Amino acid sequence: MITSTAPSWTSRATAAGRIAVAVVLVAVAGLVLLALAPRLVGFQGHVVVSGSMAPRLAEGDVVLTRPVLLQDLEPGQILLFPDPSGVDRLVVHRLVSLDEQGALVTRGDANQSNDTAHVPAASVIGEVQLRVPYVGLPAYWRTEGRWGAIGATAALLAAAAVVVSGRTGGSAGRGLTTADRLRAAALRAVV
Repeated sequence: MITSTAPSWTSRATAAGRIAVAVVLVAVAGLVLLALAPRLVGFQGHVVVSGSMAPRLAEGDVVLTRPVLLQDLEPGQILLFPDPSGVDRLVVHRLVSLDEQGALVTRGDANQSNDTAHVPAASVIGEVQLRVPYVGLPAYWRTEGRWGAIGATAALLAAAAVVVSGRTGGSAGRGLTTADRLRAAALRAVV
């Protein structure tokens, strides 16, 4: 005789939890894909590592840039360029104006004054086209030496993957191999 029972509250809550975790994992995967796929069409991705462009850009955001022609430079654009002070890093700041020699006057949105060193127009690498939030946080944490945050994120994502796959190691039917089910059936038949 076969009897049918309605799913219990616990099984429905577990299923809803798995769906929620799956949605989060898909969103994270989508953000990573969004940050990496543009390379195929000539965009470059860079991780924001300072708050100088807040609130528009935050630490851990990935900005996608594309090359820009010198004649297309206009005030208001957010540009990527080597730090004109000689430090070996890239800067993402807004173009404010051009000085008398044609160099770029730039400023971070969060800064009260223009950058002191002006940027030669020929050194501009690209214009920011798109912001992908949070995807670069692990890279940002690495530069900051925040290994605990990286480890916690990795553990959380691994746990989420386990929850979604249903392989929790429990004795419920989900996640068991056929051999496990046959062994359990044999034990029930003996008892």
